[in-house]
Amino acid sequence: MKRALSVLMLLVLVSPLHAADLVTKVKGMQVVKNLFGDQVKVLEAKDLGSLYEVVASVPGRDKQIVYVTKDGSYILTGGNLVNKDKVNLTKERYDEVNKVDVSKLPLKDAIVIKKGSGAKQLILITDPDCPYCKKAYDWLKTQTDYTLYVFFFPLDMHPNAAEKCVKILCDSNPEAALDLAHADQPLTADKCESGEKMLQKHKALATELGVSGTPLIITGKGIKMSGFNQKALEGYLKN
Repeated sequence: MKRALSVLMLLVLVSPLHAADLVTKVKGMQVVKNLFGDQVKVLEAKDLGSLYEVVASVPGRDKQIVYVTKDGSYILTGGNLVNKDKVNLTKERYDEVNKVDVSKLPLKDAIVIKKGSGAKQLILITDPDCPYCKKAYDWLKTQTDYTLYVFFFPLDMHPNAAEKCVKILCDSNPEAALDLAHADQPLTADKCESGEKMLQKHKALATELGVSGTPLIITGKGIKMSGFNQKALEGYLKN
């Protein structure tokens, strides 16, 4: 019994050191240095047998998953690692390392839209002039039993979006104003200081979450969905 406890204690003490050593080893590979440069940080490394899985922090973006051959000759980016059971391991790890702690989000600052019982939570980062944002929003309006928290992140490519966001946030009925904006109808509210300040809060949150495009949808479980993925949304709302 004492021997078993000693072995267990040794494993507990050695494992973190081994993980740190592996990160150091991967960081030192020339192929990693060449690709990542100084701006990207290696956060985690895992031995998958024939490859190293690497989790990297990229400024202004979600954490990225790449794979490095053990001899340091090649680095695999932008692809998915799928096992014999057809499970997308890259997607699973991506969701895991980029998971959002929804309990820490400032949901009080959002436009809140409740459907049915409001059972499922959804957070939408949107731009009123983004076509795919409109598609996502219009589809969600046809669904039931969720609570939607809307935050704005007007993109630079849409020059009128920021002003629309402020007017929506200044409206006494922001949900109705958002509907008008998506229907390309004139907004009735004037811009106001409180709306300007709230938009700055929305943009700060989006930046903190690594948003670079819209829409971004976050489930109540903290899983990020980039773009309008109807199938994934249906799965979340039904299960």
